[in-house]
Order: sequence, then structure tokens, then C-alpha cells
Amino acid sequence: MRRVQAALLDREGLTPGALADLLDGLRREVQALPFGVPDADTPPREAYCDLRAHIARAWPEPGFYDPATGRALGHCDLPAEIGDALDDLTDLALALGTALALADTDEADALAWLRFSHDAHWGDHVQNVTRHLRWLG
Repeated sequence: MRRVQAALLDREGLTPGALADLLDGLRREVQALPFGVPDADTPPREAYCDLRAHIARAWPEPGFYDPATGRALGHCDLPAEIGDALDDLTDLALALGTALALADTDEADALAWLRFSHDAHWGDHVQNVTRHLRWLG
């Protein structure tokens, strides 16, 4: 969890494909966790905006993409659904940040938050953005 969070925020020399590998591994680990309802609050919207800007500086390549194929979208492409890689990565970073903060006081609640937030929100985002990151290389 900490390795993925560090990679999202600081890149650490990773390629988009290497980030996709980390995300795949995280999803597998989280899906193996038991499901529970955590006692945690959603981060404020301001935290999202600041975190998205930070990730955009670390990962400038990902952009809008077709979730079905992972292919990057140009200005004239209009599929039925549009993925936003920065939104996907930011949602994941927020969930990981919440889980890491909870882990300092209650590891069980941190794991419950991670699984709950995966199932409720970021799991699908990560699955889709992973295709895009692999397409980028």
C-alpha cells in the first residue's frame, strides 16, 4: 500500500507500465481482504484538488482514455464513456492516504476502509486506468 502511494505521489522513476503492474498487485491484495464497513470519513474536496495537481506533476503522460481499450483519446474522439486517468489515480491516492492514516491507530479499520473503498469506488477506476497505463507503455 505504501509503495503504491509513494509511486503515485513521487513516481520514483517508474514507467506507466510499471505503475500498472503495481496497481494490478494492489487490486489482487485488496480483493483478498475480507469485506467490512469501516469507521472512516471521506476526505474533503480540497484534498482531492491538491492531490490531483500533485499527481499530475508526477505523472504528466496519462490523460483521457477509452476504458474499454485503454487507448488515449484525442480531442475528436468521443466514445460512449471517457476515462480520466488523473481522476482515477487521485481517487486511489485519497483512499490509500485514508487507509494509511487509519493504519497508524487501527490496522483492522484501515484494511476494512481499503476493501470498502475498493468495492465502492476505486476498484473499477484502477482496472480501467491500468489498461491505459499499459497502452502508454
